[in-house]
Amino acid sequence: MALASAQLPPHRHRVYGLTVATWIPFPELETAPADAPVDAVFRLAEVPAQLEQPQFTGARFQAAPGRLLAWIPGVARYLAVDGEEILVQPDTGALDSDVRALLLCSPMGGLLHQRGVLPLHASVIATERGAVAFMGHSGRGKSTLAAHFRQRGYRVLADDIAVVSFDAQGRPQVAPGLPQFKLWPNSVKELGGEAESLPRLRPSMEKRTLMFPEAFHREPLPLARVYALEADRLRDDISLTVQPVLDRVRLLLEHTYRAQYLSGLGLQKAHFQSLSRVAAAVPVVRVVRPENDRFHLEALGEQLIADFSR
Repeated sequence: MALASAQLPPHRHRVYGLTVATWIPFPELETAPADAPVDAVFRLAEVPAQLEQPQFTGARFQAAPGRLLAWIPGVARYLAVDGEEILVQPDTGALDSDVRALLLCSPMGGLLHQRGVLPLHASVIATERGAVAFMGHSGRGKSTLAAHFRQRGYRVLADDIAVVSFDAQGRPQVAPGLPQFKLWPNSVKELGGEAESLPRLRPSMEKRTLMFPEAFHREPLPLARVYALEADRLRDDISLTVQPVLDRVRLLLEHTYRAQYLSGLGLQKAHFQSLSRVAAAVPVVRVVRPENDRFHLEALGEQLIADFSR
């Protein structure tokens, strides 16, 4: 539901299928028309140090139904409210670039859960068969793999966070994220580049950003296939194994972005229902590859193309 226009912040952007109004421009995001109906708001406001009645408290967050409080010392406190807004209170001296970058991580994950969509820790490319997602824990190569496919001429829907919803016919679909990869220096090198030529995600981090507006797929696509990436130091080859439905649910839950928020938000049942719908409709393939020193990105790309093109 679009929000009323009165007193909305002035800047408009598109991300994860939403039009957001923001208090400052977000150069990381696609610009939306000034008169576009607004789905969510990012605004400056006073944010409490804790929730009144948190249902769950974790490392740097508290959650309750309709509320997700997250904080990053030296940067900001964030409060995601009812899937409609993220309130932001920057710390003194915080860089705008840090405030923006971190808002699009955990606080955005909380807002997406509140809206009832399924955020996966995954990167996604566009293929003739539809959206193909690469799920994985940090360091498993999902961003590197998506960037490799971009080099092969594929368009990219999302990096790091893939937002799955259901179309009018109940089919899972992936919304466009933002046209930016977040890559560690070793990944940049593996892709044939030099990390020093790319800006840092944050001044204090080695992770680099690589924008890809020319290869960004700007429309939602049906979710065609999901790959769960794993590495095994004992393997010398690459294996692809289609998973039974129950294991698909387990893997999707394991790779849900910020799943630790769900119990506090009171959304575990609804989330499980979404996982089950995706698992029933979309093949999930477990991919096990050698560790990085014996891993060849080109070989993995070839096997994946052969698989998702069938």
